[in-house]
Amino acid sequence: MRKANRQNHLSLLATVAGWTLLVLVIYRAEEWLLRRLDLPFLKWEYAWQDLAARLARPAKRSPDIFFLAIDAPSHSLDQLWEDEIAASPALQLMKQRDWPRDVYVHVLERLVGAGAKVVAFDVIFPYEGPGDSKLREALDRYRANVIIGAQVEETKQGGAITPPSHTVIPPGIRDDDRVGIVSFWQDEDGVYRRARFRLTRTELRKIQGSDDQEIFESLSARMARKGGYADRIPMVRTTYLFRFAFRGETLREDQKPPSLYQIFVPTYWEKNYDNGRFFKDKIVLVGPEGNYNKDILPSPFGQIAGPEFHMNALNAIINGEFLRQTALGIDLLLILLGGATAVTLAWFIPNPWWRLLLLAVASVGWFQAGVWLYNSGWVIPILSPMLAISGSGALFSVGEWLLDRREKARVRKTFERYVSKDVVKELMDNPESWLNTLGGQRKLITVLFSDVRGFTTLSESADEQVLVAQLNEYFDEMVNIVFKHEGTLDKFIGDAVMAQWGAISSSGTESDARRAVATAIAMRKALIRINPGWLARGMTEINIGIGINHGSALVGNIGAEVKKEVTAIGDTVNVASRLEGVTKQYGVDLCIGEAVAPLVREAFVLRSLDLILMQGKTKPQEIFTVLKEREAGVADPPWLATHEEAIQCYRAGDFAEAERLWREVLAQCPGDSVTEVFLERCAALQKTPPEGEWDGVFEMKSK
Repeated sequence: MRKANRQNHLSLLATVAGWTLLVLVIYRAEEWLLRRLDLPFLKWEYAWQDLAARLARPAKRSPDIFFLAIDAPSHSLDQLWEDEIAASPALQLMKQRDWPRDVYVHVLERLVGAGAKVVAFDVIFPYEGPGDSKLREALDRYRANVIIGAQVEETKQGGAITPPSHTVIPPGIRDDDRVGIVSFWQDEDGVYRRARFRLTRTELRKIQGSDDQEIFESLSARMARKGGYADRIPMVRTTYLFRFAFRGETLREDQKPPSLYQIFVPTYWEKNYDNGRFFKDKIVLVGPEGNYNKDILPSPFGQIAGPEFHMNALNAIINGEFLRQTALGIDLLLILLGGATAVTLAWFIPNPWWRLLLLAVASVGWFQAGVWLYNSGWVIPILSPMLAISGSGALFSVGEWLLDRREKARVRKTFERYVSKDVVKELMDNPESWLNTLGGQRKLITVLFSDVRGFTTLSESADEQVLVAQLNEYFDEMVNIVFKHEGTLDKFIGDAVMAQWGAISSSGTESDARRAVATAIAMRKALIRINPGWLARGMTEINIGIGINHGSALVGNIGAEVKKEVTAIGDTVNVASRLEGVTKQYGVDLCIGEAVAPLVREAFVLRSLDLILMQGKTKPQEIFTVLKEREAGVADPPWLATHEEAIQCYRAGDFAEAERLWREVLAQCPGDSVTEVFLERCAALQKTPPEGEWDGVFEMKSK
């Protein structure tokens, strides 16, 4: 890896480390962020932990726990006959719209009499009511078996306990084991997942309590203590995450809990409860059915009835189904591990698709680890390490991709200074293409040669640094014109430029030829534009000659093993070079071959030059120059038809008529170099007529 690449990758590692650090900071300050900025990060973290909880095993249920529901049927008794109600004093009381406290006395007597070890009422008696005296007597009589509820009300100071009415329980509930706190505390996202079994009054007010202060126990702790599980109650005054055994069953229509009224109906008492023997040594919770009393709380498993929370908390005490949460330091270490995992995969797996797959596997694997650990009794952060894994991996991959694109763009830009853009594109985007082979292909191409006139003399007289600067400006202009017309810069040959169309990519032979001619005209216009600036800067004016030919050529990756060049070779290329030299003979700046003319005639105004035989050739060819692009509604120059007629007379051997016509052209175009060349020839041929049959071919004496 080059030093620059190492530095780039170190920068990527720093970025990834920054991302992981950001996740760490958010995780560490998530409660603060949630409270002050309402960021949902903590909610998402809890949501992922809840998903793991739903996929993990449920808690083992204790058979000693049973729930009887105070529900709509227990209030209406519509399903009972009048004589059934009349036969039971308890049912007669339950038929009333507002239950007197005597109802709970009958329940207590019925269940304890059947052998229930504990009867807990998830009911608050905060105000004085009818039947209080009887309930108070029953609570005294069954002190060892009964528990009722007390509520924690939120206040500005943090919380206050609302005890039962003094007509039911005398003041001083901290010393009364018949009263348990029924409240639960929600997490920051508003979901209930944990229970608190012991607390002090000052702790309710967010003040750290001391061990010698009065202790209040929860309803579930009181049930466990009286049920014989006192040694299993967590004694530390904090909240405890627990595994849910009851997951909202009481709210489902097909799993409605048994109604309280059934224990007073002989048929139910016999069939369902074996004449009461079913309740032997049971811990029975009596409370409102959620849908009826709207006692519903959000949990990791959706909405759960309030009594089910007490059953879950009690079940956790009995079966030890508590969950341990990893310490903050471990959480932060796990997040760092996630980021390190992503960086390791990104660093050692170069293939991006394999990398993405492995990152996805790592993220899913982490979630599965969260489920497995939940089954083992541990709750770990899931979202944050997954964010560290996926975020770090994505940042590294995207950053590497951007760096790769930047590096490729840098190489491409550097390469394009020496090789044509389309060649660079082919080499970099399709490295296995035929351009990387030693072979080649024969193609129809259009070749353009341009050469600076009098460069040798220019180089001898000009300041070297000034000349190099001027040539660089000249080449910048010419090459940009080639690229603008979608040509391929084949090579520089000293001060000459060789370009071609159709070798790498072609839009059709006619289009290729027209682009080449358009390039030549643009070069002509560019020099007209920039020469005055050079002259003003004390530089020499530059003039060029351009030759364009079309035909078959061998195109390939040609050269030595250590250095190759994508180029075109063959007679078509050689003729293009010769045509550039021919321009000097006629005093024009552009000469095209006879294969080019029919391809461009409709787009450009052509002027016939001559029928020539190049040195070393046996077949003559007609050559042309290009005056300008054709414009709709604009006629050809009036003298052009006279010139073309003169050419025909010249080739027919009528030199006198040809001379006359060219003098007409010269009158319209004083100083026209082509006309002067032919006038000189006509004069010589009239003085010394050609021997043998005249074919109008002019034989070139040099290349």
